[in-house]
Amino acid sequence: MKKYLLVGMVVALSLLTACGKKDFSKMTFNDGEYQGHFNNDDKDHPSTADVVLTIQDGKIVACTAEFRDGKGNIKGDDYGKEAGDEKYKKAQIAVEGFSTYADKLVEVQDPNEVDAVSGATVSNKEFKEAVWDALDKAKK
Repeated sequence: MKKYLLVGMVVALSLLTACGKKDFSKMTFNDGEYQGHFNNDDKDHPSTADVVLTIQDGKIVACTAEFRDGKGNIKGDDYGKEAGDEKYKKAQIAVEGFSTYADKLVEVQDPNEVDAVSGATVSNKEFKEAVWDALDKAKK
């Protein structure tokens, strides 16, 4: 019985997740430059993501992304240094991972298709939310 309950819960969660996804293929956009923002208010790891999208002929032709920690510091080469060597190494893996998201978006065009990089999965969610914020502003 527990097995069936577990399977049912997994199926229900999968359906709920799929229903919440925006369908990029059905959207059209105005040309221009659009900013998007996402504020992750997780009490243990607050952070923000900001993107700037350039749309030309209805396509994303450029994207920049900036990730900040809860103190407002840019997550870059120094991110995680104050936490010790082990945490610094993990933080830099995340920086390396999320630094690929903007270029990947230009390549694949659909935020849903920007796969998370191991070590930067939270940043992937933040990036996508910021992109959707910008795209909502660009919608026709």
